[in-house]
Amino acid sequence: MKISEFAHACGSSVRMVRFYETLKLIEPKRSANGYRQYSPDDIAIVRKIILLNKTGVPLKDLALMHDCLHDEPQNFCADLRGRLMERLNAIDGQVSELQQSKALLSELLAR
Repeated sequence: MKISEFAHACGSSVRMVRFYETLKLIEPKRSANGYRQYSPDDIAIVRKIILLNKTGVPLKDLALMHDCLHDEPQNFCADLRGRLMERLNAIDGQVSELQQSKALLSELLAR
């Protein structure tokens, strides 16, 4: 599978796939002629990387915990689960702040 086909299968761009490789988030095998050889596991890992990054976990943090990415989400290692809990708590704080702002705006507009 060519890198462009792999990127498409993952829902990513070729540039991002190369960046993931630079961070050692994925390490495809190489054929004798130097072409990358991706496995189905690589597709699953890149999809997890994209999903976790969308939650706000930086790629540099994911790179430090790259071994955890092979696990199913319910079995993520303690480090990654802890990082996800931090994000969840931060989002809860943001939601609370937004609710307070909304209430204040509603009060000001009701006057």
